Amino acid sequence: MERRMIVCDLDGTLLDSRGELSERTRAAVRRVRAAGHVFVIATARPVRDTRHVAAALNDTGDSGDSGDTAGANSAVCGNGSVVYDFARDEVVDHHPFAEADVTRALTALRDRFPGIRLGAECHLELLLEDAFELAPALARDARRVARLEEAIDWHGVGKIVVQLEGAARGYYESVGTLLPGCEVTVSADVFCEVTRAGVTKAAALEAMADRLGFGRAGVIAFGDMPNDLPMLTWSGTAVAVANAHPAVLAAAHEMTASNDEDGVAVWLERLSEKH
Repeated sequence: MERRMIVCDLDGTLLDSRGELSERTRAAVRRVRAAGHVFVIATARPVRDTRHVAAALNDTGDSGDSGDTAGANSAVCGNGSVVYDFARDEVVDHHPFAEADVTRALTALRDRFPGIRLGAECHLELLLEDAFELAPALARDARRVARLEEAIDWHGVGKIVVQLEGAARGYYESVGTLLPGCEVTVSADVFCEVTRAGVTKAAALEAMADRLGFGRAGVIAFGDMPNDLPMLTWSGTAVAVANAHPAVLAAAHEMTASNDEDGVAVWLERLSEKH
């Protein structure tokens, strides 16, 4: 059997529209891990909002083998800005902006978009400006500030979040044009996300794959939004869920059922049946 490294986005992909993990999906992940494959979360979510999903996936419900511990324990978070080991409860890798780049980005955004609302992931802490609109469940751990520049740790910014009027998929390309030296993408319509140049899910996963002994041909990736495109185009097998953004559907090698139809589980079950 050829071992594979299976990497999967969370929201809109592994999780349903309520943000929940189905028992069918949990069972499918347990099965591929028991078969010797490595399963890795790769998400735009910060560590704090990924922890409970990682715990649910790693809970086998018995004393059996949950698969490769390196893959089971580590997750790529913040679109690749942080790699976190949940077993050791520590950061494995962190890719913050240089201070000068944060300054330039914030100045350019303020000048171009009056009324912009900003936030940032600093190390493992979320800072949001008072005007930033976010569902209470996602903002419950945020530190609210009047103006981002007055509160951030300039050396620890892993990701900047940008909120304008309207859906983020309608303005993230304009933000990207303004910030050519950064990675600008979108994973949900409430804001777009900015990381330093070269920081993507794909870059973090490639480093992890090297450590675990996988070439890109041995990587299977699942996603649904533009922030997943780097890892999908890098992976040997790219699978889009049926509800994916048109750009993701166009880039994928295969399509599975939607996230609300347990599309990832459907695909993984077929993989398991081959062994």
